[in-house]
Amino acid sequence: MRNKKVSLSVVSILFLLLGGLVQPQETMEKGVAAASKSVVINEVAWMGTTASYNDEWIELYNGTSSSMSLDGWVLEAQDGTPSIPLSGTVKANGFYLLERTSDDTIPSIPANLIYTGGLGNSSEVLYLKDASGTVIDEVNNWYAGDNNTKATMERNDSTVDGTLSSNWSTSTTTYEGGLGTPKGVNSKTSSTNSGESLTNVSEELGAMNVYFNKSASTQYASSGNDANYNVNLENRLLKRLNEATTSIDLATYEINLPRVIDTLIQKAAQGVDVRVLADAKDATDPHYTERYETMRLYLEKLVRGQDQVVGTADDVHILSDSPMFVVEDAAKRAEYSLPASFNDFQQRTVTVGSSDMTGYLFVEGELKEANSYYSPGNQMHNKFALVDNKWVFTGSWNFTVTGLYGSEENMNQGILDGNQQHVVEVHSPELASIYKTEFEEMWGSSTTTPDNTVANFSTRKIDNTPHSVTVGGETVEVYFSSGDDAVGHMTELVKTEADESAYFTIFAWSDQALVDELKNKWEGSYLDNQGTLTGFDVKGLFDASFWNQWWSASIEMTGRTASQTSTNNPNTRWANPAPVYTANESRKLHAKTMIIDADTNSDPTVIVGSTNWSENGNNVNDENMLIIHDTEIANQFVQEFNARYVNAGGVVQ
Repeated sequence: MRNKKVSLSVVSILFLLLGGLVQPQETMEKGVAAASKSVVINEVAWMGTTASYNDEWIELYNGTSSSMSLDGWVLEAQDGTPSIPLSGTVKANGFYLLERTSDDTIPSIPANLIYTGGLGNSSEVLYLKDASGTVIDEVNNWYAGDNNTKATMERNDSTVDGTLSSNWSTSTTTYEGGLGTPKGVNSKTSSTNSGESLTNVSEELGAMNVYFNKSASTQYASSGNDANYNVNLENRLLKRLNEATTSIDLATYEINLPRVIDTLIQKAAQGVDVRVLADAKDATDPHYTERYETMRLYLEKLVRGQDQVVGTADDVHILSDSPMFVVEDAAKRAEYSLPASFNDFQQRTVTVGSSDMTGYLFVEGELKEANSYYSPGNQMHNKFALVDNKWVFTGSWNFTVTGLYGSEENMNQGILDGNQQHVVEVHSPELASIYKTEFEEMWGSSTTTPDNTVANFSTRKIDNTPHSVTVGGETVEVYFSSGDDAVGHMTELVKTEADESAYFTIFAWSDQALVDELKNKWEGSYLDNQGTLTGFDVKGLFDASFWNQWWSASIEMTGRTASQTSTNNPNTRWANPAPVYTANESRKLHAKTMIIDADTNSDPTVIVGSTNWSENGNNVNDENMLIIHDTEIANQFVQEFNARYVNAGGVVQ
């Protein structure tokens, strides 16, 4: 069994360049190297405290999972005052407090270091340099803080650039010197992360990092294997994207997160090849009208790139399963900082499905024949990113506001109240190569220019990838829909390899064969309303929106009679109702996860990804599924499952 709690090394990444503020050469001339933000300037009391304006203090934060030595480091102002030699160690996910003149600056909190030299109240430029003189972090203005209330300037996100004004807030938390959080979680970060726990993260080759955006019951963790929970998944994605040096391939069912859009634009401007596969929607469908309009506005920003000129080197390249037309509404274009004129795209009349559509086509779709495209009825339902052909970032999370925050208001306040989700990121060039083959089957080429005459989505794809790879000594299976019969392989796994238990959280489940194999494990019979308990343990949760649907596996598992049946869903009732529940979440239970034989010696395995266990999920949509044979990963999923299960009224023994 490999140990996933390895220490993080200081990994080089490209410095996040602010579009229009500094160019790459200018950045290097300023001495800001392409270094990891291992330690950052996290909070500055440039105004002092209520006791004295001289009682200034500065806090550093280590956002990695290993301790960092600060011996030989220096924190210095551009004008030379203060200039503070650092020493000692800042713990993993820990704070380092610098107090001016004496340790009485904040009487109740001991300083890590005492320094001399005052900060200007109008502004300062501060550099944090490591022992080699490399600039690790920079703050170039007082973007927040209040001299009247003695409220500090707090960083919102340690993974985002310190020269970005939007990454700083004025503290709202009371402490003895005014408003601030010395050696504590920042005001906005606290609400953002709601007790974020990131204790099991690795950058090493072969690492598999699992992130849950909801709580986890770590009392069920195996030794040293606490799950990462209450995680801001957007921050994890941004961290990975910001490290890209050569390529980003993103497949997205939906996307409307401004920071992700901005980062993709910035990376393309830096010379990174950015390719995006996006799912088109029926623009007239009332369920999608507003969201799809917002998505197209953001995608047009990507197509235009940083200079907003179509066809230049900084553009992001996009292809969809069906063509997309620009949003022509002038007010909305202005709101999203898009040019008023859009005639740099060609106005075209084309056939989409069986209907003719006219508009300014800005994203090409898979071509059926000349001027004729497939309809957007099928879903390119993937949500994965490939970074530098070595990291795979995938799971159930759509890259959306509702998917993570629940609402724009929550997003602006940094509150995580979205759908229940998971993300798995894997450091494996071999696995990334398999995903790249799948990506390029839909993309139609191996270059940045898609070929929509060759591209294949949905049922037009073929099974053309390996299905097993070794990652860090463990077996990982990978299947794509359609074409690979992902749910069929999952069903066979339950039939032949599940020995002791199966726990699941599922958004939508209608596949009858999978239900029947689990029924046979549970009560030794495939027959309707027959069977005797075998001792095999089944526990599960269904999203509330599908709990009472006639086709849902929840009907059969609870012994209910469906209101109707079909050839593919005959409603084989369980004679012994299983302890499965409707989820009790603030929004959707969006995961598609099954955990097999967790915490046993019988090959603990977890099944994750974007694939709902249904006909569409298996045979129509574009999806991806991972089957991870790994004891520790399965245990991490159990920790999150138990939290969801108890919340829904289940009992964990």
